Parts: sequence; structure tokens; C-alpha cells
Amino acid sequence: MKNLKDKVAVVTGAGSGIGQATAIALAREGCHLALADIHQPGIEATAGDVDGSGGKVSQHKVDVASREEMERFVEEVIAHHDRVHIIVNNAGVSVFADFIEQSIEDIEWVLGINLWGVIYGCKFFLPHLVKEQEAHIVNISSSAGFFPTPKMSGYTTSKFAVRGLSETIRTELAKHNVGVTSVHPGVIKTNIPHATKYQEKDRKKQEAGAAFFSRFGHSPEKAAHKIVKGIKNNSQRVLIGPEAYAFDMLKRVFPVGSDYLNGKMSKMVEMEE
Repeated sequence: MKNLKDKVAVVTGAGSGIGQATAIALAREGCHLALADIHQPGIEATAGDVDGSGGKVSQHKVDVASREEMERFVEEVIAHHDRVHIIVNNAGVSVFADFIEQSIEDIEWVLGINLWGVIYGCKFFLPHLVKEQEAHIVNISSSAGFFPTPKMSGYTTSKFAVRGLSETIRTELAKHNVGVTSVHPGVIKTNIPHATKYQEKDRKKQEAGAAFFSRFGHSPEKAAHKIVKGIKNNSQRVLIGPEAYAFDMLKRVFPVGSDYLNGKMSKMVEMEE
């Protein structure tokens, strides 16, 4: 999909971070936008940022973990825009705790947004995507989608699953001229530290994590630039940040040793605390 002008793009989690930056980048390419987020002020802020781009912009308050709301969302988008060419499944959250400490409700919350939100976005928009001469699905995974992250088992599970889903349906949808890209960001300056549930005993870790992301994270705009490029090139995977490439290489070359090293590093962090 080399030319994005006048294409209709749907972006979930568009109220901040990568979703917001990607929506703005797509608007600059000439796309019309359907912006979705569970937080209305964030959607309004993004819509204000793309105002004047010349494209139609619709705002939708949506809980992507809800099947009913996602089905309604698709109906709203078609009613407003008539068609869809691009879907960016971006919304995401996490829980920071050992698996043994996480409740079933914690895990359901993460998988509901990170995985089922992606499944609903792909499944419910697909009948409209296949009607177009060409279309594209972008699913935001993570470097945790190939490199396991201790204390974030739910998040890691969801991101591995998003990668698996993306790679599978990419093969299936090629005959329909629907491209699928799995995106694997490393450390990005987003709200994910604040969208992560921490136990009270781990509040200092949340503060440290937020500070780390703020200081060393890559900009959401950098991620958005690579995502748009991935759409245009029909890339299978998009890795963002040198740490994402390093984790990918480490897991490929040392699949067992990397897990051992990961575990050792995690224990060292625990001991320092």
C-alpha cells in the first residue's frame, strides 16, 4: 500500500503514546481517521492534533476488551466513513507481579485488552478490509513478544500470541491483498508504566520504571514513522529500537541461554531491593 492518501485508518489506543503518534503520522499521509480509546479526553486531544489535515476524523470511546463494544465500534466506523483500509490494533496494558501473585482477574484484564482487543479488531473489521483492492492490519506486539519478561507473564503471553496471530493470518490473507504487520517496540516513551498494575510493595519499581522509560525511551513519533513505513512496504515485522533487535538476536542465537541469563538478571534485581 504505497499510497495512503484518502485511505480510512482505524487506530485503537489513539489517545496517547504510539497510537496517538501513529494517528498523526497517518493523517499527514492523507488518511481519514477513526480514533478509538477508552479515555475520551485523549481521543479529543489527538483529534485536535490532526485537525486541519484535510481528512475526516471520527472519535469513538471504546473498551476493546468488550466484544459488544467492538462490534458497535465497527458499525459506527462504517456509518461515518463507509469503508476501512487500515486497522492499527494498539491498545495495551500490563500487570507487574510474579505469576503466582497475579489473580485470575489480573490475567483476564491483560488478555482482554492486549489479545482479545486485537482479535476483535482483526475479526470484526476483516469483512470490510477484504472488500478493498488492498488493505492492511497492524498489530502492536512488543519485544516481549519474542523475549520473555519476568513479572509480566500476562503481558508477555499476550504479546507472543499477537505475534503468532499476525504471522498466521498474514499468510491466510495474502490472497485477499490484505497485508499484516506485527510491531515489536522496545523501550518507548509511552504511558505503559502508568497503564501497568503494580502491587503496593512494588510502587517504587513503578516510579523507577516510569523514570527509565522517560529518560531512555524512544519517541512515539519514531515508532509511528516505522509503522507507517511498514504499512507501505507490507513488512511482516517491524522492530523499534536497538534493544528490540538485540533481544530478537539473543533469542534466536541463544534460545536457552538467553532465558537463563534473563532469570539471573531478574534475581540480581530482586537481591538489590
